[in-house]
Amino acid sequence: MRKFLTIALSFVMLFGLVTPTFAHPGALDELGGHFRRADCTYLLHQPTSLARKAKNMQELIALIKKYNSNSKCTRALTPSKVNLEGFTFSRSQSHTPSTHTKPATKPTTKKAALPSIKINSKHTVKVIRVVDGDTVEVRFSNGATAKVRLIGVNTPETVHPNKPVEKYGKEASNYTKKRLTNKTVTLEFDVQIKDKYGRLLAYVWIGKELYNETLVKEGYANVMTIPPNVKYQKRFVTAERAARQAKKGLWK
Repeated sequence: MRKFLTIALSFVMLFGLVTPTFAHPGALDELGGHFRRADCTYLLHQPTSLARKAKNMQELIALIKKYNSNSKCTRALTPSKVNLEGFTFSRSQSHTPSTHTKPATKPTTKKAALPSIKINSKHTVKVIRVVDGDTVEVRFSNGATAKVRLIGVNTPETVHPNKPVEKYGKEASNYTKKRLTNKTVTLEFDVQIKDKYGRLLAYVWIGKELYNETLVKEGYANVMTIPPNVKYQKRFVTAERAARQAKKGLWK
């Protein structure tokens, strides 16, 4: 009986010594960990200063592949195969967003500047709004927007802050809305680029049609010549004379 107990005790001691060896074979690497032979799981037992340099799991895996000699296990190493054993990456180094971060602010939209406009130059624009019969708002190809006052003509007022709606003003405004809203047109500039209100001064072309002239010809506007913008003055005067004779619009 004594002999049997001695043999059993020896077996228990031997098993206790051997088991850890098979569970954790090999010495620790420079990071303070090693691979478990059974399934190639990396166990980070004693993180060294080198391991603590890793800011996240990806960087730790890169260090393991660099400093651990087990090529078989490092070749297929993934985050799921790394057991940190309680080790956590430093919060100051981690890319995990803080719960105290400031709320994102909406980016400010910078208004596009008007393109360079020279005397007698032409620019293709899109009419995005009609203010009244002789004033529209346009958008340039770079996104800049501006109000444009048609040169050389004047339609009855509909939106003047200190004047009532004038006779035939609504008709003129509706006509311009019908002809120009959402249309691509060409602005032709004369000598003076802007008026005292900051509006651009231009002739509006729809293809080969000079729309300023059309307004006068159809009786929606009368001629209003303000030097030095007089390039098409004679055409406008001729158109007004014809509208008077035909008793169109304003001249009924």
